[in-house]
Amino acid sequence: MADQQSKPKHDPSASQQLAAITAEVATCQKCPLARTRTNTVPGEGSSTAEIMFVGEGPGREEDESGRPFVGRAGRFLDELIESLPMRREDVYIANIVKCRPPNNRDPERTEVDQCSNYLRQQIDIIDPLVIVPLGRHALGWFMPELRITASNGKIFRHNNRVLMPLLHPSSGLRNPEHGRMLRESIHNLRDAILEGIRVKRETSQSAQPSTTAPAPEPATPELTPATQIVEEAEKVAAIAIEPDAPADPPVNLFERPQTEEEIAAELKRQRAIEEAEEAAENETETFAVDDRQSSFF
Repeated sequence: MADQQSKPKHDPSASQQLAAITAEVATCQKCPLARTRTNTVPGEGSSTAEIMFVGEGPGREEDESGRPFVGRAGRFLDELIESLPMRREDVYIANIVKCRPPNNRDPERTEVDQCSNYLRQQIDIIDPLVIVPLGRHALGWFMPELRITASNGKIFRHNNRVLMPLLHPSSGLRNPEHGRMLRESIHNLRDAILEGIRVKRETSQSAQPSTTAPAPEPATPELTPATQIVEEAEKVAAIAIEPDAPADPPVNLFERPQTEEEIAAELKRQRAIEEAEEAAENETETFAVDDRQSSFF
């Protein structure tokens, strides 16, 4: 994934750039998925979103509507977003591949490789404080060494960006325990936003000369629930990174570099946890979810 680029958050051309990607996706013929799709599903939401949710690929209802996450899993995602409280319009929602794979199969590696550059461009344009990979396939595109069950709701730095993986909403529909975990973990986004502000300020400070004059403060806009959350996090971040103040430890991050042995042990522990939970889930009665994401778990 491309490193974070330095640009004004409220770039007036961001919406036009996203519209150009949407138009390009609509005529894309790069991979075989173009031959079986009904509609492309480029993504939707705010061009200046602080939070970006990323799934793997569209399902049947998404393919029919051209919009991401509109099936049962999408309605559960809406519920999670509204619990923050935010609105769907405050965030950006996209997938790694922009066309539905036939028969709800997983995208092939060549399809992901040929399509995922659209997502990279969207991330660079939107420049979110936090990226939320939904499910193990989306998390694997960003950080393949992690396991989704063990990483759910935790906060990671990756390529100068902050990631907070979540179980896929369709998993929460099938597994009551996963549903409970999602309803709790979604609120860790407040801490993730704070960490995203820290990363952005660190990146900005390292890129600018120390003699740079402070920019004039912008006029205070009317606050929406989403901007209130970000403003609260910015106040905490401003205190946390004062030059004379001791640095706060990262949120949910390792306090020191891990040795190779420690990393191997942690990955082994995560795999054991996930395998045990998957085995337990397979023993419980499940019901079919008519959505692309139901095949993710």
